[in-house]
Amino acid sequence: MGTEGGRPCPQCGQPLTADDRFVVWCAACDWNVRGGNEDDDEHDGRLDALRRRLSRRYGEELFARMTSERPPRPGRGAAYVGAQVIAGLVHLLTLAVAGAGVWLLVTGWRAVVPAVLGVLLLGLAWLMRPRLGRMPRHGVHLRRADAPALYALLDEVADTLGAPRADVVVVHAEFNAWVQAVGLRRRKVLTIGLGLWEVLTPQQRVGLLGHEFGHFVNGDTGQTFVIGSAQRTLAEWYVLLRPQDDTSGLGMIETAARLLMFVPASAVLLLLHVLTHLTLRAGQQAEYLADDLEARIGSTEAAIGGLDVLLLADAVYFWLDQQYVTAGTVHRSTRDAARQPDEAVWERLKEYVASIPAHELERRRRLSVLTAHAEDLTHPPTHLRRAAVERREHHPAAIVLDVARNKEVDAALDPARRTLGREVLRG
Repeated sequence: MGTEGGRPCPQCGQPLTADDRFVVWCAACDWNVRGGNEDDDEHDGRLDALRRRLSRRYGEELFARMTSERPPRPGRGAAYVGAQVIAGLVHLLTLAVAGAGVWLLVTGWRAVVPAVLGVLLLGLAWLMRPRLGRMPRHGVHLRRADAPALYALLDEVADTLGAPRADVVVVHAEFNAWVQAVGLRRRKVLTIGLGLWEVLTPQQRVGLLGHEFGHFVNGDTGQTFVIGSAQRTLAEWYVLLRPQDDTSGLGMIETAARLLMFVPASAVLLLLHVLTHLTLRAGQQAEYLADDLEARIGSTEAAIGGLDVLLLADAVYFWLDQQYVTAGTVHRSTRDAARQPDEAVWERLKEYVASIPAHELERRRRLSVLTAHAEDLTHPPTHLRRAAVERREHHPAAIVLDVARNKEVDAALDPARRTLGREVLRG
């Protein structure tokens, strides 16, 4: 890792990195490795702050367990069982409220008060109902007939893992990928973010798919109907019950009513915090297990490289934002300038990521250790995920995406590239 002959470090005198597109820092003593962003954690909301504290507290402990000779099995452990119990109680309460409403309507429908109470309880039960999730409205939806080569690869990955196959693929411009089950039929949806997909190598793409499909088989509480819907229900309850901060302009009765809601709102928030605590641990365990499946499907080398790419998320997002600004300036100032095809933005993104110097990626690795960087608050710190993959048995690729097949899969995404490239450039 070179510094390319930069000016001397003010702290140790060694040459600094020289690419001014990125943070200038010292690889010898870590001067300015944070780039002046020491206070990023101070602006979290209450729930995010809780998740971040828990993530850091249990990160090292969970890492030790997941890299031991006998790591926990998927879907097992006290945290998972506790989350199931709390989620079950939440749903039972919803059923009890609905049952009480029906009973009041059936037994007291001739009297006004019981009938009104019954209707109110049924309305409350409707608000408390489990959220099944919906098919994503945004992004480009690719059906099987639209992208047979892509679905063939997805099916091979899913079948190798023993996971359910994808029913729908949704393509976004995001630097992310995720799976979810939606609706009564629990249809399996895979969302691919081109911001991430385009900068991965073919084997890293295979590994990414292995990671995402792995969430259906690794005990991820976020993919279970009972626990996931209970979390969403509790969040809805809290929004409904929490007292308004500003009571100015309200009458005495309204103010008193809102203040009375403080107790049940606090109880719901406490229950949500407990469930978050339990699911965070189970969810982070599931991420480690998904990383292991990623290495088995795409190869250990590809899994490690893919985790390094995740450290570039903010750089990719910034670059994509700049494309809108740059495109607007060029189009306004040069009427006759030849406009590049909308999908060309993704080729330029790959060129940009390829141009990121090794010392910037190394800075981000070190920053990950210092800040417990994670993709989001439900993921273990990225440096620990990377270390866990390195410590486990190394695997060759179970599925190899050769050049010819990679071109076929790429071609299936061309319509999405054009549409999403247009969105990036037009804002």
